[in-house]
Amino acid sequence: MFYEYKHLKWNSHWCKRCMICVEMCPRHALALIDDAIVELDNCNADGLCERFCPDLAIEVIHGNSKEPTK
Repeated sequence: MFYEYKHLKWNSHWCKRCMICVEMCPRHALALIDDAIVELDNCNADGLCERFCPDLAIEVIHGNSKEPTK
């Protein structure tokens, strides 16, 4: 199942929760909360999490991000 955040998509089925993405982020913009990788407010979509993920479970969304509907 894909979870889509403002800057990232995360695949919960592919992720083995190794925490490499969390550890590689220089802005500390990812966290493991309740067995899910969660994007925090300070993500700048630099892509280190995606590049270092051994499971291809995280993808940076470039371009227009989805804004919450009102």
